[in-house]
Amino acid sequence: MLPFLTPTISLKEKIIFYESIANLLEWGITLLGAFKWLLSRTHPGLLYDTIEHTIFFIESGDSLNIAMRKFPSFYEEKEIALIESGEQTGMLKDSFQAIASELRMQSELRTKVIGALTYPFVIMFFLVLALTVVMTFVVPQIMPIIAEMTTEISFSTKSLIWVSNFMRDNIFFIIATLVWAALIFRGYIMTDEWKKKFDYAKIYTPIVGLVYKNYLIVQVMSTFHLLSSSGVSIVKTLRLTGASSWNSKMNEMFSFMADEISKGKKISEAMLDADKSGYIFSSDIIQMIESAEKTSTVHTITQKISEQYRREVDASLAIMVKLIEPIALLMAWVFVMWFAIAIFSSIMQVVDVAWN
Repeated sequence: MLPFLTPTISLKEKIIFYESIANLLEWGITLLGAFKWLLSRTHPGLLYDTIEHTIFFIESGDSLNIAMRKFPSFYEEKEIALIESGEQTGMLKDSFQAIASELRMQSELRTKVIGALTYPFVIMFFLVLALTVVMTFVVPQIMPIIAEMTTEISFSTKSLIWVSNFMRDNIFFIIATLVWAALIFRGYIMTDEWKKKFDYAKIYTPIVGLVYKNYLIVQVMSTFHLLSSSGVSIVKTLRLTGASSWNSKMNEMFSFMADEISKGKKISEAMLDADKSGYIFSSDIIQMIESAEKTSTVHTITQKISEQYRREVDASLAIMVKLIEPIALLMAWVFVMWFAIAIFSSIMQVVDVAWN
C-alpha cells in the first residue's frame, strides 16, 4: 500500500482516547483497568489494535511509556515524554488530561483555519466547475451555428472555440494529468529533501505563509509550555517541540537551539542565533522570553505567547480571506467577460451580415 494511503487514527479519536483515560483514572480506576474498559467500548480498527497491544505490553511488565514507544504511529514523542514524567511524579492523570487539552486546542485551531479557507475555495471550485461545463457542453452547441452565419470570427471567439475544443477532446487526459501530478507531488514531498523545501515555502510564501507561521508559533509555544511545566528537561523539551511541529524548518531551528543551550547559552540568545532574520521569532517573542528567563517563568510566558499568537492567527486569517475573495471574484469576472465578449461579438457580426 502507498504510504499516503495507509490508514491512520484521526485527531478526534486521539482526543477521546486521552480524555477517557484521564477521566477513568480520576474516578479511581487503575491504569490497566482504564485501558481494558476503553478497549471494550472501541470498535475494531487501528485504534482498537493499538489499545489491545498496549495492554499486552503493560501486562508483560513494561511501564506505560515503554509500551507506548513500541507504537510510534499513534503515540508521539512529546506524548510519551509527558506520560513518562507523569509516571515518575505520580501525576499520570494530569499528564493524560494535559495531552487531551493540547490536542483539543490543536483541533480547534485547525478547524478554524479550515473554516476560514472554505468559502474562497468553494468559490474557486464552482468557478472551475462552471468553466468546465460551459467549455465542454455549452460552447460546442452554439459556436457551429455562429460560425455558419458569419464570415469573420473575432479573436476572442476563436480563443473560446480553441479552449472549448481542447477541453472537450482532452477532458479525460486533463483529469488524469491532474491526478498524476497530485500523486507525484505528494510522493516528492514525502522525501526528506523535497519536504524540507516545501516546509520552507509554506512559511515564507506571501499571505498564506503569515497564517502558517503564526499557526506554527502557537503550536510550538503551546508544546514548549506543556513539556517544560511537566518537568521535562529544557534540552529535551526543545528537541521534542521541534520534532512535533511537523515542519522541517522549525525542527531545524529548535534542534539548533537545543545544541546551543546544551553549550550554556540562554534560550533568548539561542533564538536570536537560530532566526537571525527575526521572521519567525519576532522581537516581541525574544523580549518576552528574555524577561521570563530572569524570573524563571519561561514555561508560563510561552503559554501567554501561544495565546497571543492564537489571536494573530485569527487576524492573519481574516486578512488572507479578504485578499483571496477578490482574487476569486476577479477570476470569475474575467471568465464571464471573456465569454460575453466572444458571444456578443459573434452575434453582432451575424446581425451585421443579416442587415447587409
